[in-house]
Amino acid sequence: MRDRGGDQLADAVGSVLATVLADPTTMGLPSVVSTEAVAVTAFDAADTRTVRELTDALVEQLKSAGWAVDDRRRNDAEPSLYAAKPDVGGGAFGVQATAISFNGLVDRR
Repeated sequence: MRDRGGDQLADAVGSVLATVLADPTTMGLPSVVSTEAVAVTAFDAADTRTVRELTDALVEQLKSAGWAVDDRRRNDAEPSLYAAKPDVGGGAFGVQATAISFNGLVDRR
């Protein structure tokens, strides 16, 4: 069971994913490690964009939603992005064709 901070981070991630993918199926994965750990995966089997196009859309949406994004690895064979939203949390986004995943931690400052 997540705490309020975990719910806030999961909601923030889910909002971004719902904007990037047209009709996503989203799954929050509970952590056995900590209530502050958040994992979310979303996929849309009908999405036909390439990994690069999907990654570009994710970066654009994260930035427009107020996330700070480190996208230096966006052109790797298996792209990953690191992003944080002040007072909410941050973590890593992984992108594959039709799917985006997130693993991160709540900001407890």
